[in-house]
Amino acid sequence: MIKRLIEPKDLGLLKAPGDPQLSPDGRWAAWVLQTPDVKDDRNRTDIWLGRADGSQPARPLTSSGRDRHPRWSPDGTTLSFVSERSGKPQIWLTIRIDGGEAWHLPTEQAVGTPAVWSPDGGRLAFGSRVFSHDDGWVPYPGAPAGDRERALAQARQEERRTRDDDRERQDRMEQDGDSGKDGDSGKDGRNGKDGGKGTDERISDVKVITRLKYRFDGIGYFGDRRSQLFVVPVTAPGDPAPAVRQLTFGDYDHEQAAWMPDGRLVYVAVRREDADNRDGMDLWLADPDAGSTKLLYEGDGPVNTPSPSPDGKAIAFLGHDCYACRSTTVSAYAIPFRPDGAPLGQKDAANLTGGADRPAGNPISSDVRYMSPPTPARWAGDSKAIYYLLGNRGHTVLIRADLPAGFGALGGTAAASPGKPVVVLGGPGRVVSDIDVAAGRLVYVSETPSQPADIFSCAVADPAGTEVRLSHANDALLAELDLAPVQTFTYKGPDEWDIEGFLMRPPASAGAEAPYPTVLFIHGGPHGVYGESFMFQCQVHAAAGMAVVYTNPRGSQDYGQEFARAVASDWGGKDYEDIMAGVDHLIAQGVADPNRLGITGWSYGGYMTSWAITQTNRFKAAVAGAIIYNRHNFWGTSDIGYNFGTWQFGGTPWENEATLLERSAVKHVANVTTPLLLLHGEADLRCPIEQAEQYFATIRYRGGNAVMVRYPGEYHGFQKPSHKEDRFARSRAWFEHYLKK
Repeated sequence: MIKRLIEPKDLGLLKAPGDPQLSPDGRWAAWVLQTPDVKDDRNRTDIWLGRADGSQPARPLTSSGRDRHPRWSPDGTTLSFVSERSGKPQIWLTIRIDGGEAWHLPTEQAVGTPAVWSPDGGRLAFGSRVFSHDDGWVPYPGAPAGDRERALAQARQEERRTRDDDRERQDRMEQDGDSGKDGDSGKDGRNGKDGGKGTDERISDVKVITRLKYRFDGIGYFGDRRSQLFVVPVTAPGDPAPAVRQLTFGDYDHEQAAWMPDGRLVYVAVRREDADNRDGMDLWLADPDAGSTKLLYEGDGPVNTPSPSPDGKAIAFLGHDCYACRSTTVSAYAIPFRPDGAPLGQKDAANLTGGADRPAGNPISSDVRYMSPPTPARWAGDSKAIYYLLGNRGHTVLIRADLPAGFGALGGTAAASPGKPVVVLGGPGRVVSDIDVAAGRLVYVSETPSQPADIFSCAVADPAGTEVRLSHANDALLAELDLAPVQTFTYKGPDEWDIEGFLMRPPASAGAEAPYPTVLFIHGGPHGVYGESFMFQCQVHAAAGMAVVYTNPRGSQDYGQEFARAVASDWGGKDYEDIMAGVDHLIAQGVADPNRLGITGWSYGGYMTSWAITQTNRFKAAVAGAIIYNRHNFWGTSDIGYNFGTWQFGGTPWENEATLLERSAVKHVANVTTPLLLLHGEADLRCPIEQAEQYFATIRYRGGNAVMVRYPGEYHGFQKPSHKEDRFARSRAWFEHYLKK
């Protein structure tokens, strides 16, 4: 079979499995399979099921195209999932492993998180964003009369929109005589009126902002709704609608709930007046029966994905102590569960990374991976150790770490050094993610530079000897494609630091010869990291006969704390020198043609692309996406600008105006001669589109060559398959024109 070169349109064929979950007995694995729907321009998600030992082929368990977050009941007989098949996110359940009809567990609230089972299997906990103010609240002192009613009406309108979508969708399906298929939602009350259901009362569209944290990229404007936690009893098909109970209240976000073995819930919240200005996060405990809450742990830094031990004596989580503010390396911690007495603090947390100086979790980029919920640390069945992922120089490994001797004693002894963590699975050439552990078995996602993600499984006791592949999501497509090979290289940056890079030469069938026209990719973050994952966009560019290089300059997470910290307050300094040294290295090796160089990046990579072409004219073309062009403006317009920018840029606009502007492209834009293609989502709240607008207007005003492409409705990370394909196709065409023709 003659293989063909990959094309941007192949993005519409790439499937992405993720979020694998093992049944409690370790016999079955359920996961999500994401499939691009070119016709409807969205991604379909369905639940798949397979025997964890690979003894039977995997098969789809659902087929609505709107199902995600599979979670097993404690007895392994029922699988819950969240679905939008009825118009808004709701909990659904299925009791037959071989499929059959799922039933709906109705809630007034839109279900915004995975639904997690109580230890006795009788209840499910979930999160939802709802109006979170009491009767006496007013938006601000001096607000006009009735302003609370405006806020309440707006919040209820948001909730009605999804309920009305649900009702209208069901009505039309019944009229069509087909209750098993999804349809369009029809009218949805988005005309500024009160949902369009029997009333002409007009709801104000005025946004009143009183909190510093009032919007977030990918979510939008919060309004007066905050994330709260709820529990709902599990009922059988045909039973009356269950009574939902709200557990948390107040103008704070309550998230990432996990059940303790005794039937209480631990969760993450920052219930402080300065919550919007804090990097520290806390762990709380809720008793669903007593209706009480209690502070368990006050964190100096972020606290994510709490995971109670099976014996109920400890809680593991991922986070850090803010040693280097937002450049601090994430670690895996455990604290003793002490519901009585004063809250615990950082001194009581055992760091289970054992001084590895590498980030816990999977920080490595991929542009076609399914975005699963964050993976918590997983406990061994005996509650004496945890399993967690660790990033290291572009690959990930699965670690087992034992609790240290003396764990549980207060006053700092809990932070005694644990035993040396043991690598269970993974290594160079591979990225492992999305782990789950049950009954002595592991299930996980694995990918390589030439193999997109698939689901794998193995026995904990013998990973190498028992590993089996459970999904084959892209085998048919990959059999057609002549993909570019990827090699790792190391070179010296400033201060004689070792910098790692990845080189993708054009596939043999592209007919290119060295030295190649070469495109330099720069990752986001700045604490993102490239590695040995599948990179669709890079493959697309290499297929056009161009070499692709992507490097991990200082700031990248996988190379130690001080390496990551070194970029803070020095954007456009030695990080820029690290990147350019990589280009020089490949020119010296005879790989890159110095007269045919291109540069591109997204987010921080967009900043660096924008900055680089003000510092040098050696690049013949540039594609800058979701850029930061003016750091002074970014500080106050980005959803995270006020805290992210203060640390990363070295101060605030009123204290360090010169610093913020000196390392911004806006200060040096008169130097730009490189043809520039700007790509930006119009709804981007992380790097607002005004950053691209400024750059485009300035270059055009000065008579330069710039093109701006705007993607309606897209946040910082694109969602529509058509927009992602267009972005990749435009980038490749731009570089082909300027580097090859």
